Amino acid sequence: MRILLDTNVISEPQKPLPSAAVERFLRDTPEEGLFLSIITIAELYRGVALMTEGRRRTRLSEWVAAELPERFGDRLLPITTSIAALWGDVMAQSRRNGLNISIMDGFLAATAAAHSLAIATRNVRHFTGLGVTVIDPWAEI
Repeated sequence: MRILLDTNVISEPQKPLPSAAVERFLRDTPEEGLFLSIITIAELYRGVALMTEGRRRTRLSEWVAAELPERFGDRLLPITTSIAALWGDVMAQSRRNGLNISIMDGFLAATAAAHSLAIATRNVRHFTGLGVTVIDPWAEI
């Protein structure tokens, strides 16, 4: 299975006390089947920018700037014009579903749809009914 990782999934192992279920999910899923969106990189940069100065911020900044792009390579997916078009459909469907998901989550759903990827996230409700398969690594056994 090919899976787009939401920000909350890829960042979970960086926490002081990460979820064992998420760590197991990431370890047991073949690396070549894992994908990131440039949107996730942007969200991670925002998180780093909000942190106070210190070793943890420096380490996470290096992880986002160098380690993730190197690890994912061509599995780090850009926003294209076709994804932008799908984003409009995703945001409209979200609204029809009674949800107002964030712009970022809309781009993640559109990216997953454009590349026929499932999406792994803790925010299952944000992505349900948007035409993508949703996986909750926190609930995986």
